[in-house]
Amino acid sequence: MKKLSKEEARNINTKPTGRSSLARSYILKMEVGDIILLEKSDWKQRYRMPSTYCRMLARQTNRQWKCETALDGRGWVIERVK
Repeated sequence: MKKLSKEEARNINTKPTGRSSLARSYILKMEVGDIILLEKSDWKQRYRMPSTYCRMLARQTNRQWKCETALDGRGWVIERVK
């Protein structure tokens, strides 16, 4: 066990308990201007694409993301716009 400072704890990626995916926690913790590559192996939803998911989150949270498909087939590039 190790005692952490507030700065160290802020740098650790966490996920709330309950039904929340890893992708959702990364997307919601993004600051304006942050960009992530969401790989296909990280995306577990079969019938919804990340672009649809980002639009749904935008309605719920009043934030905005830009989601584009990577041409090399690795996944999606997501940028927080607002």
